[in-house]
Amino acid sequence: MANDLKAEAHLCGRLYAALAELQRLGEGEHHSLGRPEVLKKLALEPSKHLTEHLHLAGKYLLAARNRGQGAPAAVVFRSLPDLLPSGRGLPGSLRDTVLQDRFHEGRTAQKATIG
Repeated sequence: MANDLKAEAHLCGRLYAALAELQRLGEGEHHSLGRPEVLKKLALEPSKHLTEHLHLAGKYLLAARNRGQGAPAAVVFRSLPDLLPSGRGLPGSLRDTVLQDRFHEGRTAQKATIG
């Protein structure tokens, strides 16, 4: 179970990075997912906070297209299903230090993939 949660924490970090990039493309540099305090909350309770942004992903995609960023936003948008845990919802809590580290490793890895 612990290994599964570590893998899910890593995926949540990757999902966060993809959603943050999608939101940035749609809203500009001053987007909510770019704020350190939002990242901290999301890293602790992914299910509670990331779910809302998953619901808004289509809105971010459309906004990005309207800002002339449709092509890169579409690439990020298409990656979202691969970043979801299989067969379950997002983890509710990642308060353990090891899980937090995995989340941030996933975030860094996805940022590098996007970049």
